[in-house]
Amino acid sequence: MIKRIPITDAREGMVLARAIANDTGMTLCAEGTSLTEDLIQRFEQMELADMYIKNEEPLSQEDYSALKEKIEHRFALSHNPSSLLGKLKTVLLKRLESQKGSI
Repeated sequence: MIKRIPITDAREGMVLARAIANDTGMTLCAEGTSLTEDLIQRFEQMELADMYIKNEEPLSQEDYSALKEKIEHRFALSHNPSSLLGKLKTVLLKRLESQKGSI
């Protein structure tokens, strides 16, 4: 699972889920990079606001329920499971279920 965190929450050992690029689009740090204290300090000096990290923790029951409710709400008008929206809803719910872990 991918999680967006503020740079102030970054810790050594976390793994980037998305590359970090500068304003011109040049990659500064590749996806999959394990953060070090030095990298975190450099990002702070660059005034990077946030980053995406890989989160290996399963969803809590509360988070799972909230996300499921959002999906159900956004696709409330999709009654046909064979339609494109119906298929997308099914994929999203299956992905969410896979992130639930053992809650």
